[in-house]
Amino acid sequence: MRLIFYLSLVTLLYSCREATSRLDRVLQLAGNNGSELQKVLKHYSDDSLKREATIFLIENMPGHYTLDGPYLQQLQQVIDSTGTPYLMKKVILMQPLRYPRSRQQLRAKPDIEQVKADYLIHQIDQAFRLWTTSPWLENLTFDDFLEYLLPYRIGNESLDYWRDSIDLRLKNRLQEASLYFDNQKHSPYNMAQIVYGHALGLDYGNDNLVGIPISTKECVFSSQLQLLAYRMAGIPAAIDHVPCWADMNGFHEWTVIIDTKNKDILSGQIEMKNAPKVYRRTYSANPIPIPEEDEYIPPFFTDPFNRDVTDKYLHTSDVTITASVPVQARHAYLAIFNGRELRVVDWSDVQQDKARFHAMGPNIVYFPVYFEKEYQRNFAYPFILRANGTTVTLRPDTTRRQTLTLTRKYPLHHHKVYHGNALVGARFQASNDPTFRNPVTIHSVTHNPNMQPEIVPVDTTQKYRYWRFNHTKIVELAEWRFKDKRGLNLTGKSIDPEGRGARLANIFDNDPLSHGRISHQLVVDFDHPVSVSEIIYLPRNDANGVYPGNEYELLYFDLGGWQSLGCKIATGYSVEFENVPSNAVYWLRNHTAGKEERVFTIQNGEQRFW
Repeated sequence: MRLIFYLSLVTLLYSCREATSRLDRVLQLAGNNGSELQKVLKHYSDDSLKREATIFLIENMPGHYTLDGPYLQQLQQVIDSTGTPYLMKKVILMQPLRYPRSRQQLRAKPDIEQVKADYLIHQIDQAFRLWTTSPWLENLTFDDFLEYLLPYRIGNESLDYWRDSIDLRLKNRLQEASLYFDNQKHSPYNMAQIVYGHALGLDYGNDNLVGIPISTKECVFSSQLQLLAYRMAGIPAAIDHVPCWADMNGFHEWTVIIDTKNKDILSGQIEMKNAPKVYRRTYSANPIPIPEEDEYIPPFFTDPFNRDVTDKYLHTSDVTITASVPVQARHAYLAIFNGRELRVVDWSDVQQDKARFHAMGPNIVYFPVYFEKEYQRNFAYPFILRANGTTVTLRPDTTRRQTLTLTRKYPLHHHKVYHGNALVGARFQASNDPTFRNPVTIHSVTHNPNMQPEIVPVDTTQKYRYWRFNHTKIVELAEWRFKDKRGLNLTGKSIDPEGRGARLANIFDNDPLSHGRISHQLVVDFDHPVSVSEIIYLPRNDANGVYPGNEYELLYFDLGGWQSLGCKIATGYSVEFENVPSNAVYWLRNHTAGKEERVFTIQNGEQRFW
């Protein structure tokens, strides 16, 4: 509760319109600790640059805090007993705030109430030493120094003398490079590669410490670890993040190096994905919505330490929307569909019934919303923002209805089709000879099924006891079924000739979510010759298609929210809905299994996922 209360005070501080200076307000907010902060200002009274740096740190100190409490102390004891490296230990202790169960056991110790003069002076002097002695920082501006190298913390970690804890071998390696390696010493990005290879080549694996899952491969953990290591070594850096993707579930964050040559952008972070917004975590405070009386502000936008950097990554467009919202709602928001709900990604003041949103990511369906207390309301129809800046309004047309045949609830992503590609070249063969000396090839796989089942008709006048999947590759298959002329499933005994397959029973369990691995061959013995009318095979898949026996619901979006068009049990690998309004954004839900779902429109008679 103290954490929530404190953060509300921060919101008020950064939205305050009083005439007093920000520095004075912060010193007043510091209470008894204000004298410690005054000591630092006095210490640098004869050094204008360091005094300016001090003012920057103090003015932006509200909102920064250390997490504390019995839970963290227990976690600290566990970590200390494991021999965990220093930097990794610091990052592990930053994770509990992310987990609701542990969050309730934490309290915030505000920096303005605890940061002492000696500590702040030491941190400032160390940062200036790095800035003035490191050849790779020769082009670093003072403003970038303040934001990306000077700060004494990166998150809610405990305050210690972390800049003094650099590994001696890494320190020597950096010194060597700064003296001799001309291809590295003038570039923050190139020097960062030394740090990454030396200090961050650690894999703590996957573990669970006092209820906190730990993995260095997880983006939040790894980016925080990198940021600490970079700044410790004198490399200006920051964490950029996409709060939620616009074409897939989840979020992402990563570390960027501030290097004028490379425009502080690391490639490959948002390529092949749709990002509505990219934000940068900063030490300094950025504008946040100022609530009117008891107006509700979404938690993400009460945090002043997120800076919009979308235009550093994308060709963006501004959007203006007529906003007919209640008087008590001074702010409007744009939301996107993520994780089966609408999540806000940007905000705007409402002035003269207009909401103006800046630097929005392209080729995304946006939902204009406002808040009535804590309830999200719609004030305009969703729209597609095209790359050229134009918009397409998705207003359902109930006078023009259509029949939709749907095969998926989530887009097919390129990195998931490996298993389908691996099937190409496989042969399904039949024989009455267990050695398959003269097999009959029933079907050859010539193309990627793209996670859809392949239904292969078979000549029922021929009967075979043995059926074989034969391939030069090791592949993973979700389903392999045999049907007779009545449409009933035929079952036989599976035989693994090489004895190197895995989970083979999964291939015959009528569950498209499970899969088995076939090592080149798999034989099915029916004990006697049988007549097969068709075989059905399905590669390992993402379980986002339509499957027989699963219950599906189709919804479309109107100003009143999601409107249901009813539920249906799929009898095949597609599901049909009739009397569907046109020109809408749709959502196909699977009430039986799966979590991944995306909205879509209909384009040229086909699903177009967003």
